[in-house]
Amino acid sequence: MKQQSRTRDKQQDEIAHYQKFVDKFRFNAKRATLVQSRIKAINRIELVDEVMKDPTCVFMFPNPEKISPPIMRLDEAQVGWTAGNALLTKVNINVDMETRIALIGPNGAGKSTLVKTFIGQIPNLDGYRFIHNKLRVGVFT
Repeated sequence: MKQQSRTRDKQQDEIAHYQKFVDKFRFNAKRATLVQSRIKAINRIELVDEVMKDPTCVFMFPNPEKISPPIMRLDEAQVGWTAGNALLTKVNINVDMETRIALIGPNGAGKSTLVKTFIGQIPNLDGYRFIHNKLRVGVFT
């Protein structure tokens, strides 16, 4: 990224230098060929893309009130959109206040569907789901 940024800055400086010459001598008949060659040089330069920086996100999580376990639970659940095509079967997950979960997998594996089922946005096809009545869920996609 540093190298790409330096290359782009160097190109921008070179273009600005050529453009300054073109602007200065554009109407001078004696320098017309030089001006034309500088214009062609500007057009020949292949611009390096600008380095795009990822925006920084800051998450602020308030301290939650203590809730007695279990907070969320899936027992022998089937997860999916239609009854005949369950993406995941026999899912057992138990979440308490100290639980941290990371879902990693390829596209279409059922990560989002599992989360939506777990928080109650879509119904589980089979099995048991429990969500504590004092629980507040926030999802950032």
